[in-house]
Amino acid sequence: MQTDSLYTGMAGLQSIMARMQAVASNLANAQTPGYAAVQAMTQADFYQGSNAPAGADATALNAGPDLTQGPPNHTGDPMNVALSGNAWLQVQTANGNALTRDGSLSVSAAGILTDSAGNPILGTGGQPISLPPLAKLEIGSDGTVSGVASANPAGPAQSYGQIALMATPPGTLTALSGTLYAPPAGATLAPSTDGALHQGYLNDSNVDPTQSMVEMIDDSRSYQLQTDMLKNQGASSQVLNTLVAQG
Repeated sequence: MQTDSLYTGMAGLQSIMARMQAVASNLANAQTPGYAAVQAMTQADFYQGSNAPAGADATALNAGPDLTQGPPNHTGDPMNVALSGNAWLQVQTANGNALTRDGSLSVSAAGILTDSAGNPILGTGGQPISLPPLAKLEIGSDGTVSGVASANPAGPAQSYGQIALMATPPGTLTALSGTLYAPPAGATLAPSTDGALHQGYLNDSNVDPTQSMVEMIDDSRSYQLQTDMLKNQGASSQVLNTLVAQG
Protein backbone atom coordinates (compact mmCIF):
# COMPACT_ATOMS: atom_id res chain seq x y z
CA MET A 1 0.00 0.00 0.00
CA GLN A 2 2.87 2.35 0.89
CA THR A 3 4.61 1.50 -2.39
CA ASP A 4 1.46 2.19 -4.38
CA SER A 5 1.04 5.60 -2.79
CA LEU A 6 4.72 6.36 -3.40
CA TYR A 7 4.30 5.66 -7.12
CA THR A 8 1.20 7.86 -7.19
CA GLY A 9 3.05 10.68 -5.46
CA MET A 10 5.96 10.50 -7.87
CA ALA A 11 3.58 10.60 -10.85
CA GLY A 12 2.00 13.71 -9.38
CA LEU A 13 5.41 15.36 -9.02
CA GLN A 14 6.23 14.60 -12.67
CA SER A 15 3.03 16.30 -13.80
CA ILE A 16 3.68 19.38 -11.64
CA MET A 17 7.30 19.65 -12.80
CA ALA A 18 6.19 19.57 -16.46
CA ARG A 19 3.84 22.50 -15.80
CA MET A 20 6.53 24.43 -13.91
CA GLN A 21 9.04 23.99 -16.75
CA ALA A 22 6.49 25.23 -19.29
CA VAL A 23 5.58 28.29 -17.19
CA ALA A 24 9.27 29.09 -16.58
CA SER A 25 9.92 29.03 -20.33
CA ASN A 26 6.91 31.28 -20.94
CA LEU A 27 8.01 33.82 -18.33
CA ALA A 28 11.54 33.87 -19.77
CA ASN A 29 10.12 34.68 -23.22
CA ALA A 30 7.35 37.09 -22.21
CA GLN A 31 9.16 39.89 -24.08
CA THR A 32 10.26 37.81 -27.10
CA PRO A 33 8.49 39.00 -30.30
CA GLY A 34 6.47 36.26 -31.97
CA TYR A 35 6.90 33.79 -29.10
CA ALA A 36 4.09 31.25 -28.69
CA ALA A 37 3.47 30.09 -25.13
CA VAL A 38 4.39 26.51 -24.25
CA GLN A 39 1.52 24.33 -23.07
CA ALA A 40 2.20 21.44 -20.67
CA MET A 41 -0.01 18.37 -20.76
CA THR A 42 0.39 14.96 -19.14
CA GLN A 43 -1.49 11.72 -19.56
CA ALA A 44 -2.17 9.03 -16.96
CA ASP A 45 -0.81 5.68 -18.15
CA PHE A 46 -1.74 2.76 -15.91
CA TYR A 47 1.12 0.53 -14.80
CA GLN A 48 1.21 -2.78 -16.66
CA GLY A 49 2.35 -6.26 -15.66
CA SER A 50 1.45 -8.93 -13.14
CA ASN A 51 3.43 -7.20 -10.36
CA ALA A 52 2.59 -3.65 -11.38
CA PRO A 53 1.54 -1.32 -8.56
CA ALA A 54 -1.88 0.27 -8.49
CA GLY A 55 -2.26 3.70 -10.04
CA ALA A 56 -0.74 5.29 -13.11
CA ASP A 57 2.36 7.09 -14.28
CA ALA A 58 2.33 10.63 -15.70
CA THR A 59 3.44 10.71 -19.34
CA ALA A 60 4.24 14.06 -20.98
CA LEU A 61 2.31 14.86 -24.16
CA ASN A 62 3.31 17.18 -26.99
CA ALA A 63 0.49 19.70 -26.76
CA GLY A 64 2.16 22.10 -29.15
CA PRO A 65 2.38 25.88 -28.66
CA ASP A 66 -0.51 28.23 -27.97
CA LEU A 67 -1.34 29.45 -31.48
CA THR A 68 -3.08 32.64 -30.36
CA GLN A 69 -1.68 35.63 -32.25
CA GLY A 70 0.33 37.96 -30.02
CA PRO A 71 -0.86 41.60 -30.00
CA PRO A 72 0.82 44.06 -32.42
CA ASN A 73 3.30 46.53 -30.97
CA HIS A 74 4.24 49.68 -32.90
CA THR A 75 8.01 50.03 -33.38
CA GLY A 76 8.18 52.39 -36.35
CA ASP A 77 10.99 50.28 -37.84
CA PRO A 78 10.35 49.56 -41.54
CA MET A 79 12.17 46.23 -41.11
CA ASN A 80 9.51 45.08 -38.64
CA VAL A 81 6.25 43.42 -39.67
CA ALA A 82 3.39 42.14 -37.54
CA LEU A 83 0.97 39.50 -38.74
CA SER A 84 -2.79 39.45 -38.38
CA GLY A 85 -5.26 36.71 -39.20
CA ASN A 86 -4.35 33.03 -39.46
CA ALA A 87 -0.88 33.63 -40.86
CA TRP A 88 2.77 32.67 -40.43
CA LEU A 89 6.00 33.64 -42.15
CA GLN A 90 7.84 30.73 -43.75
CA VAL A 91 11.62 30.60 -43.44
CA GLN A 92 14.31 28.37 -44.88
CA THR A 93 16.56 26.66 -42.32
CA ALA A 94 19.37 24.11 -42.54
CA ASN A 95 16.90 21.46 -41.38
CA GLY A 96 14.02 22.35 -43.68
CA ASN A 97 11.38 25.04 -43.83
CA ALA A 98 9.87 26.37 -40.60
CA LEU A 99 7.14 28.79 -39.50
CA THR A 100 7.52 31.90 -37.39
CA ARG A 101 5.61 34.99 -36.26
CA ASP A 102 8.73 36.97 -35.40
CA GLY A 103 8.69 39.72 -37.99
CA SER A 104 12.08 41.23 -37.05
CA LEU A 105 13.46 41.26 -40.59
CA SER A 106 16.98 41.91 -41.83
CA VAL A 107 18.85 41.94 -45.13
CA SER A 108 21.92 39.71 -45.29
CA ALA A 109 25.26 40.73 -46.80
CA ALA A 110 24.19 38.77 -49.88
CA GLY A 111 21.02 40.86 -50.17
CA ILE A 112 18.62 38.16 -48.96
CA LEU A 113 15.62 39.11 -46.80
CA THR A 114 15.95 37.13 -43.56
CA ASP A 115 14.49 36.74 -40.09
CA SER A 116 16.38 37.88 -36.98
CA ALA A 117 18.36 34.60 -36.93
CA GLY A 118 19.50 34.96 -40.53
CA ASN A 119 17.11 32.42 -42.03
CA PRO A 120 15.84 33.46 -45.49
CA ILE A 121 12.21 34.57 -45.64
CA LEU A 122 10.42 32.67 -48.40
CA GLY A 123 8.30 34.34 -51.04
CA THR A 124 5.09 33.12 -52.64
CA GLY A 125 7.13 31.09 -55.14
CA GLY A 126 8.85 29.20 -52.32
CA GLN A 127 12.19 30.96 -52.89
CA PRO A 128 14.15 33.55 -50.84
CA ILE A 129 13.62 37.22 -51.71
CA SER A 130 16.67 39.01 -53.09
CA LEU A 131 17.03 42.77 -52.65
CA PRO A 132 19.50 45.35 -53.98
CA PRO A 133 20.72 48.11 -51.67
CA LEU A 134 17.62 50.21 -51.03
CA ALA A 135 17.10 53.85 -50.08
CA LYS A 136 13.57 53.02 -48.99
CA LEU A 137 11.76 49.76 -48.27
CA GLU A 138 8.02 49.22 -48.26
CA ILE A 139 6.17 46.03 -47.34
CA GLY A 140 2.51 45.92 -48.29
CA SER A 141 -0.24 44.25 -46.32
CA ASP A 142 -0.24 41.40 -48.87
CA GLY A 143 3.51 40.89 -48.38
CA THR A 144 4.64 42.71 -51.53
CA VAL A 145 8.20 43.98 -51.03
CA SER A 146 9.10 47.12 -52.96
CA GLY A 147 11.58 49.92 -52.67
CA VAL A 148 13.74 52.56 -54.24
CA ALA A 149 17.22 51.42 -55.18
CA SER A 150 20.05 53.31 -53.51
CA ALA A 151 21.77 53.59 -56.89
CA ASN A 152 18.84 55.66 -58.18
CA PRO A 153 17.21 57.36 -55.15
CA ALA A 154 15.19 59.68 -57.37
CA GLY A 155 13.82 56.81 -59.40
CA PRO A 156 10.52 54.97 -59.04
CA ALA A 157 9.88 52.18 -56.56
CA GLN A 158 10.21 48.65 -57.89
CA SER A 159 8.73 45.36 -56.68
CA TYR A 160 11.18 42.66 -55.62
CA GLY A 161 8.88 39.86 -54.57
CA GLN A 162 6.06 38.95 -52.22
CA ILE A 163 6.44 37.47 -48.75
CA ALA A 164 4.41 34.28 -48.42
CA LEU A 165 1.79 34.19 -45.66
CA MET A 166 0.99 30.61 -44.71
CA ALA A 167 -2.04 29.29 -42.82
CA THR A 168 -1.64 27.15 -39.71
CA PRO A 169 -1.36 23.55 -40.92
CA PRO A 170 -3.52 20.81 -39.37
CA GLY A 171 -1.87 18.87 -36.57
CA THR A 172 0.59 19.89 -33.87
CA LEU A 173 3.46 22.30 -34.46
CA THR A 174 6.80 21.36 -32.93
CA ALA A 175 8.83 24.09 -31.23
CA LEU A 176 12.34 24.47 -32.62
CA SER A 177 14.92 27.04 -31.52
CA GLY A 178 13.80 30.55 -30.68
CA THR A 179 10.45 31.38 -32.26
CA LEU A 180 10.63 28.78 -35.06
CA TYR A 181 8.09 25.98 -35.34
CA ALA A 182 8.15 22.90 -37.54
CA PRO A 183 4.93 21.84 -39.24
CA PRO A 184 3.74 18.24 -38.74
CA ALA A 185 5.62 15.69 -40.82
CA GLY A 186 4.07 15.36 -44.26
CA ALA A 187 1.80 18.38 -43.79
CA THR A 188 1.07 20.48 -46.87
CA LEU A 189 1.27 24.20 -46.18
CA ALA A 190 -1.44 26.35 -47.74
CA PRO A 191 -1.52 30.14 -48.24
CA SER A 192 -3.40 32.12 -45.62
CA THR A 193 -6.81 33.31 -46.71
CA ASP A 194 -7.10 36.20 -44.24
CA GLY A 195 -3.51 37.00 -43.29
CA ALA A 196 -1.97 40.46 -43.58
CA LEU A 197 1.31 42.19 -42.74
CA HIS A 198 1.64 45.51 -40.93
CA GLN A 199 4.94 47.31 -41.51
CA GLY A 200 6.43 49.11 -38.53
CA TYR A 201 4.91 46.71 -36.01
CA LEU A 202 5.89 43.46 -34.26
CA ASN A 203 3.73 40.77 -32.70
CA ASP A 204 4.43 40.63 -28.98
CA SER A 205 4.68 37.29 -27.21
CA ASN A 206 1.25 35.83 -26.48
CA VAL A 207 2.31 35.08 -22.88
CA ASP A 208 0.25 36.71 -20.13
CA PRO A 209 2.95 37.42 -17.48
CA THR A 210 0.45 37.96 -14.66
CA GLN A 211 -1.37 34.70 -15.37
CA SER A 212 1.95 32.87 -15.71
CA MET A 213 3.14 34.17 -12.33
CA VAL A 214 -0.11 33.00 -10.71
CA GLU A 215 0.37 29.57 -12.31
CA MET A 216 3.98 29.39 -11.09
CA ILE A 217 2.96 30.22 -7.50
CA ASP A 218 0.14 27.67 -7.63
CA ASP A 219 2.40 24.97 -9.05
CA SER A 220 5.12 25.74 -6.49
CA ARG A 221 2.62 25.25 -3.67
CA SER A 222 1.37 22.01 -5.22
CA TYR A 223 4.97 20.78 -5.55
CA GLN A 224 5.66 21.56 -1.89
CA LEU A 225 2.50 19.77 -0.75
CA GLN A 226 3.36 16.74 -2.88
CA THR A 227 6.92 16.51 -1.55
CA ASP A 228 5.65 16.88 2.04
CA MET A 229 3.25 14.02 1.43
CA LEU A 230 6.07 11.83 0.12
CA LYS A 231 8.21 12.68 3.14
CA ASN A 232 5.37 11.71 5.48
CA GLN A 233 4.90 8.45 3.60
CA GLY A 234 8.60 7.72 3.91
CA ALA A 235 8.53 8.40 7.65
CA SER A 236 5.48 6.17 8.08
CA SER A 237 7.18 3.38 6.16
CA GLN A 238 10.25 3.67 8.36
CA VAL A 239 8.16 3.45 11.54
CA LEU A 240 6.31 0.44 10.15
CA ASN A 241 9.55 -1.33 9.25
CA THR A 242 10.91 -0.67 12.74
CA LEU A 243 7.79 -2.14 14.33
CA VAL A 244 7.94 -5.20 12.11
CA ALA A 245 11.63 -5.72 12.95
CA GLN A 246 10.94 -5.42 16.68
CA GLY A 247 8.00 -7.84 16.43
